Amino acid sequence: METPQPSGTLQRKLPPNLFTNRLDAASATVILFDGLNTRAIDQPYAREQILKFLRQLKPGERVALYAMGRGPRVLQDFTDDSSALIRAMAAYKGGTAASLEAPLHDPATTGAEHFEAWMGELTFGLYDFYAEDRAFRTVRALTAIASHLEQVPGRKNLIWVSGSFPVSLDGDSVAAPRRTKAGQRESWPEVERASRALGRVNLAIYPVDARGLIAAQQYSGAPGSPQLRNPDTSEIARMQALADRTGGRAYFNNNDLSAALSRALDDSRMTYVLGYYPLHADWKGRFHRIDLRVNRPGTELHYRRGYFAQPAEPSDSWYREQVLNAALWNPVDATGLRLTVAIRPTFQGGVDLAIQIDPRDITFQSKGERRNCALDVWLVQLDRQEKLLTTKANTNNLSLDQPTFDRVSQVNGLALAEQLVPEPGAALLRVLVRDAASGTIGTLTVPLRSAR
Repeated sequence: METPQPSGTLQRKLPPNLFTNRLDAASATVILFDGLNTRAIDQPYAREQILKFLRQLKPGERVALYAMGRGPRVLQDFTDDSSALIRAMAAYKGGTAASLEAPLHDPATTGAEHFEAWMGELTFGLYDFYAEDRAFRTVRALTAIASHLEQVPGRKNLIWVSGSFPVSLDGDSVAAPRRTKAGQRESWPEVERASRALGRVNLAIYPVDARGLIAAQQYSGAPGSPQLRNPDTSEIARMQALADRTGGRAYFNNNDLSAALSRALDDSRMTYVLGYYPLHADWKGRFHRIDLRVNRPGTELHYRRGYFAQPAEPSDSWYREQVLNAALWNPVDATGLRLTVAIRPTFQGGVDLAIQIDPRDITFQSKGERRNCALDVWLVQLDRQEKLLTTKANTNNLSLDQPTFDRVSQVNGLALAEQLVPEPGAALLRVLVRDAASGTIGTLTVPLRSAR
């Protein structure tokens, strides 16, 4: 897992014992340099192309720079300071993916046919495992990035520079999440949460193939009549599906990656936000297509081609626990619930936490003259290597009368008081809050040393 880095939020502008996950951004174009799915041999060129693009940024253009290794990592959050982005990119050393770097088993002529067959099966089994692991981590990273950008208004653009795209949105439905056996990793809940997050935050994906121009690698067909075969057909199909389903564009088979990044950034300069309320009653996860037309011949439109009609998130405790556990191991903060945390030491060696939540992000349900909400709160202590030490979990069921609700809405925000005794060796505290009614999450990472 990547070590959390300063995310460029307002945390740095606050007093030492006050932290927030609010993003200082009015628009969002994010460059994601994917070291998890890109071969080491392809990374230096992609890195130089990103640096070339950053050197050409115009004054006032706000861009964020993220990286993906074992998990997502914020190299530099939104800024119009191109020199800060260049320094962050230059300092990043990239990553490696075992399934992309390891050679396939080359069976020697030993005569041990059964052994060679077993070694071949083992090799491909490892490839399958690593490929599944990369896909799993990629889906979680996309969910984390979308959740991080949730409070940024309007359309968000994710320029995803990668040598491989193991995630597909080309299906016609997203299955409902299922409970799995202990220790079994189920991919559908992750894909389901990712599709929710991408749709909720209006995130357009621009896949950019880091491999650049790819020459045909082999011929196939009957002897005497060879046919050119493109080895990347399925990869390109996934890139195009990601772009079409989210409203972006796919760039591949071109060495000028910097120009592709510039064209993607240009799309953010002129956008319109359209919306409507679906009247159908089909909320079983099926994909519903959207067609948009304009009365101007030759106009090229880029927009979300539809949406997955998913029902409300399950309220089962096991599902809520899965969602919070996934958010816990994402090293970038989710901003769906805007949080501010004040942390102060006590005389008994503990700490007092005042967690303030923006009431506009909470779903209040009216019951008579009162406004009710339920908030799941996790307080998780980690050591310097991010090993989990303890988790304190509870659900706050709140019922506010009208005067209290008005005061919370207009002046103070909704405040929760918590107490904690730091564990020996604890270096980080992760605060996770989830609105049980909507499923919206806010997370915040706090250094515990600031409270001592």
